[in-house]
Amino acid sequence: MEKNFQRGAYGRIDKSRALDLLKSGDILSLGEAANGARAARHGSKAYYAVNAAVTYSNICEVLCPICSFSRRAGQEGAYRLSPEDVYQRTMKFKAMGADEIHIIGGMDSKLGLDYYLDVLRAVKRAGSELNIVAYTVSECSLMSKVSGKTLEEVYGLLKSAGLGAIPGGGAEIFSDAVRRRITPDKLSAGEWLEAMRKAHHCGIRTNATMLYGHIEEPEDVVDHLFRLRDLQDETGGFKAFVPLPFRRGASRIESKASGVYDLKICALSRLVLDNFEHIRVPSTHFGDRMAQILLNFGADDVGGTHWCEEVAVAAGMERKERTEAHMRSLIAGAGFEPFRANSNYAV
Repeated sequence: MEKNFQRGAYGRIDKSRALDLLKSGDILSLGEAANGARAARHGSKAYYAVNAAVTYSNICEVLCPICSFSRRAGQEGAYRLSPEDVYQRTMKFKAMGADEIHIIGGMDSKLGLDYYLDVLRAVKRAGSELNIVAYTVSECSLMSKVSGKTLEEVYGLLKSAGLGAIPGGGAEIFSDAVRRRITPDKLSAGEWLEAMRKAHHCGIRTNATMLYGHIEEPEDVVDHLFRLRDLQDETGGFKAFVPLPFRRGASRIESKASGVYDLKICALSRLVLDNFEHIRVPSTHFGDRMAQILLNFGADDVGGTHWCEEVAVAAGMERKERTEAHMRSLIAGAGFEPFRANSNYAV
């Protein structure tokens, strides 16, 4: 896969320099450097998508302490969609103008591999042209365990059923000490990275995420970014990095996210991840105004309309129905030129 290395004013910075930048109080100089790195790649362009979320289930067996979305089977509010339900929802979103569907759900070992394949086929039955971004590598690894097939075999079957890309969820923060407290029963950092490596080797492009603003330290943030950069050096398979601020919602874990921290994380990500083409800051997670500001701190993508998004809303974000006109206005209002693209950046 092609690897595009285009570095900012600091060159290829090392961990020590990255940590200094994150701890520095000079947010404007950091933002200026990140904005320069962004402009060198994308000029005045900023990307958005017209897409929708189909969350097939909120039933989850791991119930991470950091999560506000998941439910136990039989608990009030728990649900699981059938493939036909997915088809009907996709038909509605297609009629609204969506050209991409995002699909994730809980960790549910009672679902067989055929269910996940049927969900993808249901989306393609609604529209063969729809791009499907589906199933975190945590979900894919569970499919492998339940079916007895290798992860590579699972990826091949998902691709044949219509999978276009894999989202970046489940990365959280790679620090083992932090993961033991916030996601003790999900994939380890090493397992997540290896699952992504295998996806890239199977020709599947993916995103990468980082959930910040909880109990992590600056050193954990820097370690996370550099482990992503190392894997991207090796495979070139990541399309975009998506920093995600933690919202407390129903979790007992306190949130320490702030506007200044958002700016620092975004800008540092653009400078460290010099081999990532895109930095995406979904307006569904940051809000419209912060997404506009982050476009000036290294980001080049404000996410999509993402109709029916449930996970961020469960964590406390306002439910807001965004139209394509709204997304274009958001980008133009920040001084950039809006470009519609799907998550694979097909414009």
